[in-house]
Amino acid sequence: MNLYALIMAGGEGKRFWPLSTKDKPKQFLSLLGDKSLIRQTVDRILPLIPIERVFIVTVKAYAEETLKHIPELPPKNLILEPEGKNTAPCIAYGSLRIAAIDPDSVTVVLPADHAIGKEEEFRGVLKFSYEASVYELEEGETPLITLGVKPTSPETGYGYIKAGCEEVISSNDIKAYKALKFTEKPDQDTAIKFLNEGDYYWNSGMFIWKTSSILREFASLLPEWFASFSDVSTVIGKPEESESVSMVYSKIKSGSIDKLILERSDKTLVIPVEFPWSDVGSWKALYEYLSEGSNQNLTRGKTVSINSSSCLVMGEGRTVALVGVSDLVVVDTEDALLVLNKESSQDVKKIVEELGKLGKSD
Repeated sequence: MNLYALIMAGGEGKRFWPLSTKDKPKQFLSLLGDKSLIRQTVDRILPLIPIERVFIVTVKAYAEETLKHIPELPPKNLILEPEGKNTAPCIAYGSLRIAAIDPDSVTVVLPADHAIGKEEEFRGVLKFSYEASVYELEEGETPLITLGVKPTSPETGYGYIKAGCEEVISSNDIKAYKALKFTEKPDQDTAIKFLNEGDYYWNSGMFIWKTSSILREFASLLPEWFASFSDVSTVIGKPEESESVSMVYSKIKSGSIDKLILERSDKTLVIPVEFPWSDVGSWKALYEYLSEGSNQNLTRGKTVSINSSSCLVMGEGRTVALVGVSDLVVVDTEDALLVLNKESSQDVKKIVEELGKLGKSD
């Protein structure tokens, strides 16, 4: 298979403060075991994709740390953005780099900081997606494929994808459907409605397509945008590449691949999947993934608990004692102490922003 991986690893992970900082963002944290999230992401695909065909997109500030976690990554496979501008510019630039190496390539795009269980099943879905990515639709076009996770609860922290009723491509139990509608994080009532209807899936942010197909959609749907990136394609691998990319990034706005391309394309398919998955987007999401639906306390470091339940404790030194509390997150580091109700996990980002105004974000 001429399958390549493009791993997006430029985020700051503000919702995981105080463990996550500007100097050491979420993808470099070991939240799900002894290995960092980015290391787990790479290890998950290596049985399918050799390291020579793995590319990681990040910003210059994280280049050295990325190579510490993935030392076997060829340095030329590290793609450096001038600044983070969401997923669309990241994917456009990364796709140009891969297309310059292999015009007939198929690319799987993965975030560097997600949790996935049943990894063999995950790789099986990627194999099917590879075959589906070269399936010819009308007029010989090939699809853009996104993975949609079957929801287990009315989660309001995820986007949703509505799938059509008729399968477009299938193999055994894996099927691809037309993606009819994308919805950003809904309110609780809407999320319950989606869950009951049964044809809505969590938007995982994982994609598979022919590299030429996604570039063609950029050219079709964002012609002015893509014209700027075309200048970059002429200098890839040359000393002036960095300057050319910086010039393009100074002209374009931030934007997600979902809104700018997938929602607007008539070639987008969704493959429903059921393997355990989380974007690990907050302390609450981390607890829910690790607890697997139980109300147990999850602790790291020295912790004593009396009459307490459903708490997540991340300690690095001192003993943390819980007495008669529930649904708390306690994160104790050398520099800061965070205590919050799990339901307020999304507000940690606000704390970071406030500390940033005071010059104390780290």
